Amino acid sequence: MKLVATHPVHLVLGLGLWFAWFCAVYAALSVACAVAPPAPELGARNAVNAGLLLVTLLATALLAWAAWACARQARQLPSGNGPQAARERFVATAAAALYAVAAFSTLVVGLPLLLITPCV
Repeated sequence: MKLVATHPVHLVLGLGLWFAWFCAVYAALSVACAVAPPAPELGARNAVNAGLLLVTLLATALLAWAAWACARQARQLPSGNGPQAARERFVATAAAALYAVAAFSTLVVGLPLLLITPCV
């Protein structure tokens, strides 16, 4: 079964994926610091931050793609045709905005991976 952009689950899926990414990144950071902390002399350029940054960029790309797909679907829906069409357009447009917010939030929260030494 294909999940179309007008399905209401998209209204919570974007921020739900952001929350899952947030929990996974900080859990992975905690485990990495407990098991094999990088040398403080390396600063922010170390394997822990690189791995977490890769996951952050992948999550951002997924959320940005979902925002684009929902926005594209919203533009392709016909105008008019009653309340059902208006609801579908609203859901697709709102989902695109929420996915975009989640993608932006992922980048903003992931920014410290470029600047801050982990495990200190």
